[in-house]
Amino acid sequence: MPAVSKLLLALALTVASASAAAQEPKVCSGTASGIQGVMYFNSKPKDAVACQMHVKDGRIAFDPIVSNPGMSCPDASAWKLFADAVKQEFWTKWASDQQTWPGTPLALCGTGTTANCCTFGAATNPGYDNKDNPAVSCPYFPGDHLKRGALPPVRNANPPSKAHFNTFTHGIAMMKLASPDSNDTGREIRQSMAELVFRNKPMFDFVFRNDLYNQEGIQQVFARNANNITAKNSLPYRARSTTGQLTEIDFPIDSVMIKSNWIEKTRAEKLGLRDDPDAPYIKMTIATAVNDNNAPIFKAGEHWLVAFHISSKDTPNWIWATWEHVNNPGRCDYIGCNDSFGYASADKVGANQETNYTTPHTQCDHLDLASWVFRLNETYESGPRSKNLADTFNALGIGTKVPAYDEAKQLVPNASDRGWLSYRLKGSQVDFTDSYGVPTLLGNSVTEGGFMQTSSCITCHARAGTNAAGTIPLALGVFVNSLNETGYLQSINGAPDPNLYFASNQPPALQVLQTDFVWGFLTAGCVGNPKGPPCPPAAKAAPSLKSEAAPAPGERRSVRDLIQSGAGRAENND
Repeated sequence: MPAVSKLLLALALTVASASAAAQEPKVCSGTASGIQGVMYFNSKPKDAVACQMHVKDGRIAFDPIVSNPGMSCPDASAWKLFADAVKQEFWTKWASDQQTWPGTPLALCGTGTTANCCTFGAATNPGYDNKDNPAVSCPYFPGDHLKRGALPPVRNANPPSKAHFNTFTHGIAMMKLASPDSNDTGREIRQSMAELVFRNKPMFDFVFRNDLYNQEGIQQVFARNANNITAKNSLPYRARSTTGQLTEIDFPIDSVMIKSNWIEKTRAEKLGLRDDPDAPYIKMTIATAVNDNNAPIFKAGEHWLVAFHISSKDTPNWIWATWEHVNNPGRCDYIGCNDSFGYASADKVGANQETNYTTPHTQCDHLDLASWVFRLNETYESGPRSKNLADTFNALGIGTKVPAYDEAKQLVPNASDRGWLSYRLKGSQVDFTDSYGVPTLLGNSVTEGGFMQTSSCITCHARAGTNAAGTIPLALGVFVNSLNETGYLQSINGAPDPNLYFASNQPPALQVLQTDFVWGFLTAGCVGNPKGPPCPPAAKAAPSLKSEAAPAPGERRSVRDLIQSGAGRAENND
């Protein structure tokens, strides 16, 4: 063979060999140490070793050695809140946002206002006889009015914004056209869900008796607080809060609120969710409110509970806890799952390692400089339930039976429904940072889909507040001017910035008064004004106005939509 031919052949073989080598996927070396090093800060067990609880006379109690369960046993406390709320049938008896903050509120009855007003604790109030919307004018607590043996009214869920499309006229393909391919199944589920927020009786009563169910009442609290700071010879002392004359918003310690996320059955199936007989969903008939070309539509149908938050005032900054259905795709993505009381991790750990933490899935990206990255949107196995939680549930009759849903025209959950065993604690939170100063994170892959990497329930809710004009427009937003790689806005975490609440003056000037970690005040309306908020300043607000026809509950924008848009409440979801 001529020398030139040999040279050309050698070159060809070299090029072919290099091409083949280039096409071979690169392999990551070792383990995902970078990711797992960061996850180490999320993996600390939250509960002390002594955290044990028992049931006596139908009530859950902690062992005597535990003097402060909210702080020492946040995970066990979270499961206690779960069990207590289920036994109280929160889904039928507690008040929703629409029932706590009426669409067109009347004034609170009192001195000078005795007619066409709302009386706290009364069995009857204006609007209570409205079958479709008893909270048309006054706060309404369903548990005070349910008749024994009667089916509860079908709940109306808050609608998603129009950009999210509705469950009943668009398929999954249309939903994907509405937003970029974010590779985030949790966010897709989030944009398809129906949201119901519930508040227990102590929380509801506090709002009602203190005239906090309307913007004017909220404005008055801000004014009293601000006036105390600027009044001559008042500092450094604070004005005392009394019933109906609050100087700050501080809910009673037995207050509990639940944010629940439901998805309509056919929509769930289009998103790939399945009702696993080994891990069934809690199911309820809900009327999903949807705006189609600005015309309100209410579609009642079977909805599945996919996720929920529970928050309690057991500590001054509340206990924050979140659960997801065990089969939710991406349940432990990004920050992992942490439960040191209820269910152990299914991760393979060493004999002397803790079993509270489930680490996110990882994979090799197989690029030239191969790196370990997250493997997203897959399910996570669950470890076994603890004996303490099993004994507690069994003693209370929670999750002990298979419900006869197929025979029911209206699906209503029951405490004994086996579906309650299908939910896993994602984590709990009681501090802004850990003892090292590292910001704590907590979020739900459904509720916080799209900003899980920065989600902190306690920090987010610390930004709930009011200024002199009320809660609308938002005094402070949830999202900050920061994006993830996909382009979704991110939330804030860590300790609050005091400069957001007080101006650097002498004396300090109040800019934003915290509403005790409660965003629900965003839904408060103006007295007798169906077009508000914003409302006139409290000093100029009329003490009592005749109520006009109120919109149906589903026409009002949800707290979630108000926060995302940063706008005030509108007549529709445009």
